[in-house]
Amino acid sequence: MRMSVEISSSLRGNHVRLSGADGTKLPNRLVFGGRATTVQCTRNQGQTKHVTLYVSRALAQALFGLGQNRVLHVRIGDALWRLGPVLGLYVDLIAAKDRPFGEQTRMFEELCTYGQQLGVFVVVQTPGDVTARSAKVYDSVSKTWRTVRGVVPDLVIRRAGTFKKPRAKVAKRELQQLLLRKRLYTLPSQCSNKWTLYQVLHSTPELNRHLPGTTMCTSGTQLYREVMARNDVYVKPPGGSQGVSIYRLQRKGALIEATFERRVVPRYTERLTKVFEPRTTIEHRIIQSIDECVSFWKQTRLTRAVVQDTVELPKLDGQPYDFRWLVQSSDEPTVVARVARVGQKGAVTTNIHTGGDARKAEDLVRRIVGRDSVKETIAKMDKLASQVVRTLAARYGPFAELGIDFALTPKGDIYIFEVNPTPGRRMLRMLSQDTRRLSLEYLLEYAIRATGYGGAIH
Repeated sequence: MRMSVEISSSLRGNHVRLSGADGTKLPNRLVFGGRATTVQCTRNQGQTKHVTLYVSRALAQALFGLGQNRVLHVRIGDALWRLGPVLGLYVDLIAAKDRPFGEQTRMFEELCTYGQQLGVFVVVQTPGDVTARSAKVYDSVSKTWRTVRGVVPDLVIRRAGTFKKPRAKVAKRELQQLLLRKRLYTLPSQCSNKWTLYQVLHSTPELNRHLPGTTMCTSGTQLYREVMARNDVYVKPPGGSQGVSIYRLQRKGALIEATFERRVVPRYTERLTKVFEPRTTIEHRIIQSIDECVSFWKQTRLTRAVVQDTVELPKLDGQPYDFRWLVQSSDEPTVVARVARVGQKGAVTTNIHTGGDARKAEDLVRRIVGRDSVKETIAKMDKLASQVVRTLAARYGPFAELGIDFALTPKGDIYIFEVNPTPGRRMLRMLSQDTRRLSLEYLLEYAIRATGYGGAIH
């Protein structure tokens, strides 16, 4: 049931006034964010659709984060009402005054604001908060973050692939606790490993023919042999993201040419400031022997790497492009957004964080397959995306969303070359603010359904 809520104080104490409770049995206990309280209730005379609940000061203060005249979801039992849902976002804490959660701060602020409108109380937790039963909440009026105590989210979405020491151990323990309590709705951390995901998808007949040949490499000697045997490969860290530490190695007779990108402005600048400067320089290196390949391997600081056959991408005025599908998981997976990513001329990656640009997917699919085949091709990509979601959900259980990277070759062949368990939305901001907002609202609606405050979801 959805109700509107007013929160205020009177001579009788703190109270919550709910609109839309006509005909329902009044509760004697209320639960919100893991906090239970005994309540006194009255049904307003002459206003049968209004119920006033008198609650403790602590609960009223927690509910105050919803603001006045907000929508609230209620699950009604015989004598117990549950208010919610409370959606937790689990991420690392960044030491920056205006950007406590790094470059995701703005997205979290938007989620909190949209959540108020849809009846979802959004909080952010960093390592240690789960244990302390605390969280950070955003005040959209003062535009500041504050800490609240005694909050237990109904559902938690992990929004970081890695955590800085010494918080990494705390994060690992807390995420495991959330998983055991069935509150974590993100693919597990091991799914950030490209090699693990490849193995899972490769075991699915409907998907394996759409995967580039992929192996795991653990030394410079092995890498040299792989390149000399396969001629053209991409080398990626298993747990990398945002186009970082990706190399293209091509055999040139007895030599190997390595191409890679180097950020002009270091990544940590984005985390600590509002500066987004993703420009890169494209560098080349010639490797003349196995010994030089071993030296190159050491300089990359990789200890393990995924070696993936190169899929030749189409180009727009010399700029390579591929596609990102943002997909929400449910009984029927939903494609929330389709984006084409256009890299720099001669670039190794198309990632937005390495200077890529976002375009409408349909426009660039049309350039490859022609006007008459656009809908059919997109439908095939949608079907593959849904199959990826179902395959991973069957293996790991329910999760909220993921990003799937597709390559569509000049011949029209479709390849899946990466899956991102914690997809960002910067590219959607570059494309359309409406699309970005819709993608966030989809996430909030998922939280409503997955916690039982809306329709059934698995």
